[in-house]
Amino acid sequence: MYTVIAIAYRLSTVSVTVSALEAAGFKVFCPWINTMALLPHYSLAFGGVPVSVPAENAAEASEFLCAIHSGHLSPLETEDCEADPLPALPEKNSLWNKGANLLGYVLFGISAPWPELALSGEKASP
Repeated sequence: MYTVIAIAYRLSTVSVTVSALEAAGFKVFCPWINTMALLPHYSLAFGGVPVSVPAENAAEASEFLCAIHSGHLSPLETEDCEADPLPALPEKNSLWNKGANLLGYVLFGISAPWPELALSGEKASP
């Protein structure tokens, strides 16, 4: 049984995500990657490409992607190294940003871009 840990909306993002997970030793199942390669302009309409790993490895793989996403990877062996504390992620969905996004959509018909990679536990909205 596979569990979806992320959804990617660009071919380059899904390729890098799958490569990073496979390089870390995770078995990855990524359906619809070929459809996205042929019809990249439909990726948002299709709901993105789910990146899945076996259910028993889902928590570890999700933590690995979150570490990459935050820009910090802790070393695997900490005998000779000291791990830096994880940096705080900036708040992207403040009330001001949501209001500006709504105003831009109403006035110009343009919304803020979606994130390229939606990790599990995150909303996939701007």
